[in-house]
Amino acid sequence: MKSIEWLSCVKRGCGIGQYSDLIAQKLRAKDINIQLHRKGNPNDYATAFPHRSLRNLRDYVAPYYLKKHLDQLETSSDIYHADNIDAFTALVFSKKSEVQKKYVTIHDVIPIACAHLNWFQDRYYRFQLKQGIEKSEKIFTVSHFSKRDIIKHTGVHEKKVNVVYNGINHNVLYPNDQQVENNIFTIRYIGGLGVSHKNATALIEVARILEDQNISYKMQIGSGNADLTLLPVLVEKYKIKNVEFVGFVPDDQKRSFLAEADCFLFPSLYEGFGFPPLEAMACGTAVVASNCASLPEVLGDAALLSDPKPDEMAKNIIKILKNKELQKELEEKGIRQSQKFTWENTVNELLTHYQS
Repeated sequence: MKSIEWLSCVKRGCGIGQYSDLIAQKLRAKDINIQLHRKGNPNDYATAFPHRSLRNLRDYVAPYYLKKHLDQLETSSDIYHADNIDAFTALVFSKKSEVQKKYVTIHDVIPIACAHLNWFQDRYYRFQLKQGIEKSEKIFTVSHFSKRDIIKHTGVHEKKVNVVYNGINHNVLYPNDQQVENNIFTIRYIGGLGVSHKNATALIEVARILEDQNISYKMQIGSGNADLTLLPVLVEKYKIKNVEFVGFVPDDQKRSFLAEADCFLFPSLYEGFGFPPLEAMACGTAVVASNCASLPEVLGDAALLSDPKPDEMAKNIIKILKNKELQKELEEKGIRQSQKFTWENTVNELLTHYQS
């Protein structure tokens, strides 16, 4: 294998951006000649291509700027791997389109499965998805659930879709040496709030049930856009006293935020993989989650899974709150489950596919 060009239309900070960055680092550590092309700051393995944000259109014009960048790229590599369908579209319309080994990662098909796009966004997404399905040599996805969903919504042959799980960075996310004893049972959440499939209103409904039952608890919700949602309005409406919106949790504070919770609550209705609850497990925290989409596959029996209805999830919260032995069992199971997912495993599986 001579070299790999890894293509991205996003910066490092978002989920897909971190996926690309960590894979590039791991491949480089194996002395693989890899160059990551992305928005954001350049470094020894990443080249930043010039782009304009154009406000709300930035996600739609990014492939154009990546295409221009690829047209000017003088190097010729064995493998071109796009981290999403937008970057793959840039490759298809660039001068590099004739390379044989064109791969794409399709993390999920949430825009179709959850139907939350407007007419233009939906057409644009389906166009990019079609490019990835038809013109890639192989498709990678991050769970068997996502594979089934991709096949269901596109009709692509199952042999073309390959499951390679995401990893957890266990050098950054790990348990405390000693369990923090909170004065009050602390429930925490990290994740999206503004899209319906995240089911974030269930967080507030669970809090309401706990307060109605005079349960002593504290819930802290980490996300940068709470004020743009109805969640604070619901807290006010229900007169809930013990919910706090703590804002965006930076990467250097994520481990402590997760590790110092008594329970992590994740009511999502749809996940292609589901990083937040697995990251909480890696930090040694008991997890209560919905039994939807990829979550049973990724979390296994190391979490208390239930129907995403608030009353069912509240019951599981109360089970942990009242049973320290159960909490300890879930913490230990969660650590073991999270250790099955490493970026080392991810890149090893990718290399096997590249070399086949």
